[in-house]
Amino acid sequence: MARERRERGDGSIFYRKSRKRWAGQVDLGVDSSGARVRPTVYGVTREEVKDKLEELRDAHRKGADLTARGTTFDEIATAWLQRDLGDRVGDSTRSNYETLLRGRVSHAIGQRKVVDLRTEDVEEMLLEMQELGLSARYMRLTLNLTCRVLDYAMRRDVVLRNVADRVRAPAGPTAQRYGLTVKQARRLLEVAAGYRLGNLVTVSLMLGLRPGEAAGLTWQNVVTKGKRPTITIAASLRRTPIGALVLVPPKTRSSRRTLEIPPPVVTALVAQRHLQQSDRAAAGRAWQNTYDLVFTTEVGTPLDPSNVRRALSNMAAEAGLDHLHPHMLRHAAASLLSAAGVPLEDISDTLGHRSVTITAEVYRHPIAPVRSGHMVAMNQLLPTRPSPTQH
Repeated sequence: MARERRERGDGSIFYRKSRKRWAGQVDLGVDSSGARVRPTVYGVTREEVKDKLEELRDAHRKGADLTARGTTFDEIATAWLQRDLGDRVGDSTRSNYETLLRGRVSHAIGQRKVVDLRTEDVEEMLLEMQELGLSARYMRLTLNLTCRVLDYAMRRDVVLRNVADRVRAPAGPTAQRYGLTVKQARRLLEVAAGYRLGNLVTVSLMLGLRPGEAAGLTWQNVVTKGKRPTITIAASLRRTPIGALVLVPPKTRSSRRTLEIPPPVVTALVAQRHLQQSDRAAAGRAWQNTYDLVFTTEVGTPLDPSNVRRALSNMAAEAGLDHLHPHMLRHAAASLLSAAGVPLEDISDTLGHRSVTITAEVYRHPIAPVRSGHMVAMNQLLPTRPSPTQH
């Protein structure tokens, strides 16, 4: 394997054929036990690995315990309950804390390494709870416990900052509010067709993708020709602590999935290919689509989540709908599928849920005994036609 020569202490970057990914390693000396600390990071590109190595060196300089990089949120939560909470609360309160942390919080972020958690992960967890119809008080308690667990991780030098500190709990449930009718969904798609990110909205709504999955879709995982066009969800776009947007593996094993795509999605993807070709020609040497992403800025860089949120908010207002967060497109997709009589198992597979139990908790429409997939339900939303001029 080829290695990149660097100054002593800067580490090395090399391509690992067995994992088909770039890897980086840096020697940070010895820990308190005398063992050498040589953490390894992986990435899709050399630049991504370079950024991750810089994060490691920065964390090491600030005193983070790099030997604890594999610690998950569940492990830190257990340690907090046992060692830090102590007897400061009664048995009933402790039991309530354990139930919440080992239930909904564990499902959302429990298996994630604490050092890999981002603000967006905590926000997405709360949005999912909001869509379940859970109370604002319940979500505030969830956020409070998450903050306390991450504060404990900071005191243990596992992480350098608490990513939940600046998160605000949602105001209240939205399960009924954001369940779109076919008429509302069709209107949103019609409005979206006039926006630069309209194709992203079409793909997200019709396939129920998570925001990071849609933003992280690459052309190598898109097949628009042949009898059965498909897309494969193989990665998600996330932000690193230093602000870089990088591709990471899907949220769960079941999140990696291949979906047959209906004609309107094929049309949107073909239109997106043409739009991107025009962008690339206009950008010239400034073009920098490192990951070969389907949805990018005018110069090929990954989409900033805040910009996507603002664009969707504008589209929703024009369509006469309440404010919509990108994650709500996923909920709307599931609601439409369920209302159309698509079996719960098919909805769960389409969304990439780990089990039908999770799907049943979120999407409560009665399930008709009709064996039809997402293709039939979503084809009713939009006729196949070229997209209007975007602005």
